[in-house]
Amino acid sequence: MSKKRFKQIIVLVVIGGLCLYLKDNIKYLFDAVGLVLIVAMPFIIGFCIAFLINKPYMFFSDKLLKGMADSKFNMVKKARKPISLVLAYLIVFGIVAFLIVIIIPQLVVSFNKLATNFASYADEFKLWLINVCDQYLHIELKEDNDLFSIVNSLVKIITGGELRAFVSKIANTFGPDIFNVAVQVTTNVYNVVMGIVISFYFLACKDKLIYQTKKFTVAVLPEKLLPKVFEVAELTNHKFGRFIYGRIIDSLIMGMLCFIGMSIFRFDYAMLISVIIGVTNIIPMFGPVIGAVPSIIILLIVNPVEAFWFTVFILILQQIDGNLIGPKVMGSSIGLSGFWIMASVILGGGLFGVVGMFVAVPLFAVIYVMMGNFVNKRLKEKDYLQSLGETPTTDILNNSGKEPINFKNTKLYKTIKDNVKINSKKNGRKDNDSHNHD
Repeated sequence: MSKKRFKQIIVLVVIGGLCLYLKDNIKYLFDAVGLVLIVAMPFIIGFCIAFLINKPYMFFSDKLLKGMADSKFNMVKKARKPISLVLAYLIVFGIVAFLIVIIIPQLVVSFNKLATNFASYADEFKLWLINVCDQYLHIELKEDNDLFSIVNSLVKIITGGELRAFVSKIANTFGPDIFNVAVQVTTNVYNVVMGIVISFYFLACKDKLIYQTKKFTVAVLPEKLLPKVFEVAELTNHKFGRFIYGRIIDSLIMGMLCFIGMSIFRFDYAMLISVIIGVTNIIPMFGPVIGAVPSIIILLIVNPVEAFWFTVFILILQQIDGNLIGPKVMGSSIGLSGFWIMASVILGGGLFGVVGMFVAVPLFAVIYVMMGNFVNKRLKEKDYLQSLGETPTTDILNNSGKEPINFKNTKLYKTIKDNVKINSKKNGRKDNDSHNHD
């Protein structure tokens, strides 16, 4: 047995042993990873905030205050980056504070109005529900019953169960978790505050941190892997940056258009619903649906007719976003078809919740590009792309708008045919030799 073969066997045995060990102790591994994530959460949040503020910071540093770098005074040169950093934070958090000052009071007014008028809304909704059930479903409901009794009757007719038992079950399930929710909220506030502080230090030491990271990478990894590692890092930065900024801008535009449209058509709770639509629109594919459903339910309780026209309005607005606003804002930065976006959102949401739904799309876009480059490189090495009449930048599987490729005329087909002939001749010679030997 050769030394190389022996090393390969040893490596396989070690990997197999590690897999068996992880299989028996996978729970402890997940617990350890979860503990590390909890402890490192302020740093993760800080990195995310720094990533978002980096673009305005670079705008001030490299464009608006670029002239300070050419100053004769060292003090002015050194002050360029700190001033850019302070301006970036003031602008970003100033915009956030401005939106909060404008939106929060109106949200409070909307919630108070909804709570105050809920009884009258419930009575109106009850009468509408009775009429609909009587005219279209042929179900008779008594008008002197309250809304709960009417809905309970419908639930009993449809499902055969009691609404009160269902509500009690939900209350018993989530009631004891109120204290845990309060603790979680406090922890999240602490993490966000610490994340803002840490993000400031991230950006202040950005150049030094990048240099140290590159230095460590060069020292640890083999030289042949370095170009690929830096390529992946650059691609990840590009995809995530374009996607995140694009989704935020698109969501802001959608929220403003929703508020303007609802104000023009005099829909109730315009600010509350516009905030819901804008925030949920950040999630690709399913975000508009997630935002539209509770908004329609709110208006359905207030005025069913208004809910119908709002549904028409939001469908039109989503079409405008999907066909006009989204492509203009996002461009071709993702490079994924609708199917892959949907698949990545479903997988990301199933594994990591709402955050996973948001992060999965740019992450999958990076994997998609790297796999595409790998496949094209392998095909180019085998001279398959040229034989198929394609280049690495075209889709050899789609080939839309071109004449169908005649596979028999390709170099690949001729190579396979020649190999078959050679193998047939070899097999024929072997048969003749064995026959002569016999």
